[in-house]
Amino acid sequence: MSCRGVWLVGDAMIPSGYRDSAERGIALIVTMMAALLLVALAGTLAPLATIETAVGANHRRSVQALYAAEAALELATAELGSFPDWNGALDGSVRSAFRNGALDPAMPDGSRVDLPAITARLRSGGAGGPGLEWRLFAHGPLHAWVPVPAGYGPWLVAVWIADDATDPDPDRQRDANDAIVAHAAAFGPRRAARAVQATLVRQSVAPPPPAIARVRIVSWRIVR
Repeated sequence: MSCRGVWLVGDAMIPSGYRDSAERGIALIVTMMAALLLVALAGTLAPLATIETAVGANHRRSVQALYAAEAALELATAELGSFPDWNGALDGSVRSAFRNGALDPAMPDGSRVDLPAITARLRSGGAGGPGLEWRLFAHGPLHAWVPVPAGYGPWLVAVWIADDATDPDPDRQRDANDAIVAHAAAFGPRRAARAVQATLVRQSVAPPPPAIARVRIVSWRIVR
């Protein structure tokens, strides 16, 4: 015949089996509280992970947009360097060979980029200096202008040009000092957009005859 041990608590004698049951009950409660705490932590961290993912995606799109705008600026600069002068480009009679698509193209998310409206804002907003007569020079999907890596984009790019503010020509329709300004912008998924502005100058690098001219970017800044 066996008997259970007993524990003395104060003046009472408590069987050891009751004590074991109490300890198991306390352990169960502690385990349940720990599980509830882990569930609460998971519920708190899940939105943070989602936000971090969204922030990372937005940063990636912003960087890609800046690179796309820079690429458009470089491509437009190279084409402008092939022109004998910039007067036709400034008065609108000469445009870039890269004019691809409508002036209000639809983006993949259904939004539209209104290029004429952007032109009007550039003129009225004093971008690059007061009273500049900005004209749309080139526009279209970046991949139609230059090969881009797979998964890069899609990006719509556009380049505007104007005579620089220091030109002595009062009408700003003719280039009198071999310098113009360019505004290059890129538009992409989820309304991502970046823009850069630069001053371009034409310089002779060899004495005539004939003179060899090149176009150089002498100043550059991010404007959006």
